[in-house]
Amino acid sequence: KSAKRMAEIEAQINACDMACQVQQRNFSDQATRIGKTLEAAARDMSLDTFERIDRLAIEVDPDLGVATASSAGGRIALGGGLARLEPDDDVTAFLIAREMAHVIARHDEEDSGARILFSAVTALLPVAMVFRLVASALGSGAMMGSWAGEQRREADEIALALLVRTGRTVQDVSGSLAKGLRMERMADDEWAVRYKESAGRVAAAAEAVPKYASFEDWLSRESVISIERISSCQRQAQGQTAVEVDEKRRDCIGRAG
Repeated sequence: KSAKRMAEIEAQINACDMACQVQQRNFSDQATRIGKTLEAAARDMSLDTFERIDRLAIEVDPDLGVATASSAGGRIALGGGLARLEPDDDVTAFLIAREMAHVIARHDEEDSGARILFSAVTALLPVAMVFRLVASALGSGAMMGSWAGEQRREADEIALALLVRTGRTVQDVSGSLAKGLRMERMADDEWAVRYKESAGRVAAAAEAVPKYASFEDWLSRESVISIERISSCQRQAQGQTAVEVDEKRRDCIGRAG
């Protein structure tokens, strides 16, 4: 998009008139309604998650813009700017499910573990403090970058499994991600790139469905197994050093060192 068009989109996002406010209220109602169904599916899929947190708190944050976020404590936030994209139920469900998946897979804790690991390692380096700080920042960034793609793939797979449990099909979700929101209103930013990445991954899964008679049952079963394995890994690593926790997590999740 041209710089002028990008500026127009940004101005529209920042300006919220009466119609925009109604749109945001409707989006908030949609998210609340869909979130209840998805939380029930999440409880059925991963009881261990709700031993760590009381509930998944879903909210629309007007200040977040066009974005989504989640925390280890179970807070799911959808940016108020998403209302302008007019997402249909399947799109909103996928966005919520994807953030729920990050909570279920404990990605926030995993990211914190990476930062702790590099702080511990670099503290042992026989160099000046400034070099330790630089090494820690660069190292943690590299770790986060190498894990980010795998985390997104895990989140998309778990999100699909959650959506299947609510009665949706992979094909329906794929179609909605491609056409179920106003793409022309989406800015060319990082969130849009990740959304399109997820849509492409779901589309590939939809194409694979006819090859497997019980694909959706398989998806749900494998996601539960993966989640239980990750949770078990976290429990076994409690009380160990940061390096040992990281090694255990890598072994349990199956990531390359």
